[in-house]
Amino acid sequence: MNLKIPENLQIIKSSLNKLQTPMLNLELNSDWLKDPSTWNKEQFTKDVVSFIEHTQGANAYPNMVLIGMLAHQIDLYVQCSLNLNQEGLVEKYNNGVTSGASLYFSIADKTLNRVLQIMKELGLTPAHRIGKVLSTSPESLAFQAFMAGP
Repeated sequence: MNLKIPENLQIIKSSLNKLQTPMLNLELNSDWLKDPSTWNKEQFTKDVVSFIEHTQGANAYPNMVLIGMLAHQIDLYVQCSLNLNQEGLVEKYNNGVTSGASLYFSIADKTLNRVLQIMKELGLTPAHRIGKVLSTSPESLAFQAFMAGP
């Protein structure tokens, strides 16, 4: 049985197929999370620009101020992490009489909150991402084709 799709539905079907182009597999280097000494601010900035342009289809250059702020805040976070690794979470104050939380811990906590706020503005968190991100796995593409119909 050969069913013909009405012309108005053919336009929709062909438009959907054109939109479902596979996205590039972008790998962001996040080794600095395990080893803060490998942090590279310039490379991170380039990676974020590339990621935004490939996932959102938007020119990232109007957001360069926000991307720069994000890189700066992560840079502060990494510096605090390096100091925490060396000095520990507890510091001595008042010539060793009292002890308390390291100042680096509170600075890292504040910068982490700022990082998340900036990431939300840029659409880099899953809940704030612009549009939908389609999987490019063969199984997912086959399922999408099946769901699109004949």
